[in-house]
Amino acid sequence: MRGLRSLEALYRTASTSRVLNLFQVYEQNHEEDEYARHPFFQDPTLNRAIFVKHRLRSDETYLMPRSSPVATKIIFPFDKKTLRAGGQSILIGQSGYQATLIEMLGGEQGDMEEDFRLLGVLAKLPSLDPFLLKETLTRHNFAPADCYFAMSTADIERMRSFAGEQIRQLITLAFGGTNNQMSHSIKRMVDAILTKDSESRLDPLRVTLGLDGQQFEDSIFSWKGFLYFKWQFNGSMTKLKSLSVALDRVSLEGAMDKTLDTTITNQRAALKKAIQKAARGCVAILGLYDDAFNDLVEHGNAAAFRKFLLEAPRLFIELGHSMGVMSHITSFWDYRFPNPNRLHMQASEFHEMLTEFLTSLTETTYDDLSRRA
Repeated sequence: MRGLRSLEALYRTASTSRVLNLFQVYEQNHEEDEYARHPFFQDPTLNRAIFVKHRLRSDETYLMPRSSPVATKIIFPFDKKTLRAGGQSILIGQSGYQATLIEMLGGEQGDMEEDFRLLGVLAKLPSLDPFLLKETLTRHNFAPADCYFAMSTADIERMRSFAGEQIRQLITLAFGGTNNQMSHSIKRMVDAILTKDSESRLDPLRVTLGLDGQQFEDSIFSWKGFLYFKWQFNGSMTKLKSLSVALDRVSLEGAMDKTLDTTITNQRAALKKAIQKAARGCVAILGLYDDAFNDLVEHGNAAAFRKFLLEAPRLFIELGHSMGVMSHITSFWDYRFPNPNRLHMQASEFHEMLTEFLTSLTETTYDDLSRRA
């Protein structure tokens, strides 16, 4: 019953940083021409699956060849018209997964070459946030229809505006000129950073920093990720602070003995501390970017920014996992409590939810992130 409840919850919450819900995209857009012309996956069954950044339980770690706390799970609903019948799942990258997936889909290896390439891209992503997902797929020459990316045009423009403000000092340092000239330079620089052909258009910066083609390509993509997460961070922290306050306001219903009451009380306190630790870990990594960037624009220290860019791909992965966990928690909380003035829940269900939140947060190595920063 819990698995079915979770699958229905995945459907209702749609795509998030932890979830890519192609089942819902199909239901809402399958009659549109663009959906038919530009599918996410070529295989129709795979194109209706639900993808989840899944934190491996102790009894699942043996499935993956490498030790990683997170894997990408593919969930196939048993019934293509409803989730009530539940579904079957497989982890991208688990031992023998390609042969198993081909058998599940009834396809042929040669027919799925591009789909397997795309699955590999999804597995390497730290987050399924729509902006980063679209940027990544564009970089790897995939072009699904826009309906697969839930980020609104307004959000994309706000992201671009934020990026412009972030690099204004760099443009001033590099170009100078009048306000009109500077505004034009900022727009060109933002377009260069946020579009597919950024590597060629930013070649002067690559030469200045002494990075080769692949290093620079990976670094610029991670820079996009840092700008996105930095833009996202304040909103996420505001939601997490509200959640921390609301934790104590949830009234519990149903049977609850003294042991469960004590457990939930301890969980509320532990979750607040875990949220604070998560925030400190993200602040520490984002601080690395701020320090390196400020050193470049204020003191002309290109070496510091070069060092950051070389570290950026690794840091981007770690930051992405952390931000993904926090986004998942806040989005599920909003789904479960759409009215902040009506916080009621069965005690056993609340206990399960807090257990999941704590597991997700405590399995992310925020102490390690802070120490590296």
